[in-house]
Amino acid sequence: MDVEAVHNAIEKAAKHCRAGKGPYLLEMETYRFKGHSMSDPRKYRTKDEEAEYQKEDPIGKVLDVIKKNKYATQKQLDAIDAKIKKDIEAAIKFAEESPLPEPEAMYEEIYAEPNYPFIKD
Repeated sequence: MDVEAVHNAIEKAAKHCRAGKGPYLLEMETYRFKGHSMSDPRKYRTKDEEAEYQKEDPIGKVLDVIKKNKYATQKQLDAIDAKIKKDIEAAIKFAEESPLPEPEAMYEEIYAEPNYPFIKD
């Protein structure tokens, strides 16, 4: 739930791996603010729990750091937000206007070996 902590952990892991010291495992935990689907009533947690986690929202926290340290102005942040919304709208339009794939396409790009699982030794 802390963008800076994630950045620092990834930086440490990358240095470790690039130094040839082997693999590095990172576990990232976060809180999902929305349900599993639109039909999920989220009865498995309380409103108080959700409210507490909203205070720790990583996006809000990183925006506070950006503003506090003057890494970007509100005008710049608004421009970034507008560009992201424009990109999302373009992606939605592309998806909605694209033809549906042929049924055979569901078998494409699934396995690294083109004949898997029918590889013969």
